[in-house]
Amino acid sequence: MSGVSVSLSQSRGQEMNTLVLRQVPDALYRRLKAVAASHRRSMNQEAILALEAGLPGEPAPQRPTVEQSRRWLEQQVWTLPVLDGRSAEEILGYGDEGLCG
Repeated sequence: MSGVSVSLSQSRGQEMNTLVLRQVPDALYRRLKAVAASHRRSMNQEAILALEAGLPGEPAPQRPTVEQSRRWLEQQVWTLPVLDGRSAEEILGYGDEGLCG
């Protein structure tokens, strides 16, 4: 299919290339949209990751696994000192009925 154009534009002070795809088949568009939604990404983000994964050279960044995320939380977050001894309910101001008050 033809109709691909590339242009150079400014984005937040950095030069960024813009790729415009035309005549994208409906089925491919719907797949991209569904995958992007399932990964909670924009279609643009998902398309960039798909292009990176499909092209030779530098590999696309991989999302951390649940286990890797859990280990990171254990090492970086859960080891932080407790600075406030109050419970979450006390901090948020919840009463006995579960309402802020």
